Amino acid sequence: MESKLKLSNKFSNYLADLPEQGMGFQIVDIELKNGKLLNDRIILNSTYLKLGENENIENKDIKSIRIKTK
Repeated sequence: MESKLKLSNKFSNYLADLPEQGMGFQIVDIELKNGKLLNDRIILNSTYLKLGENENIENKDIKSIRIKTK
């Protein structure tokens, strides 16, 4: 089953002002507060982070989100 994390307004508002890489999605790198980097992640409609199988991330774990550039 595919799971998603609804991003906080802080991150959603930030992403809403940035370009999409495709219809309704953005590809981003995410830095967690514990130092772990999550590369090439998909965010749908500037709101939902697609999570991997058995992955458990919460908004409080996210330090920053950077959109991928071509």
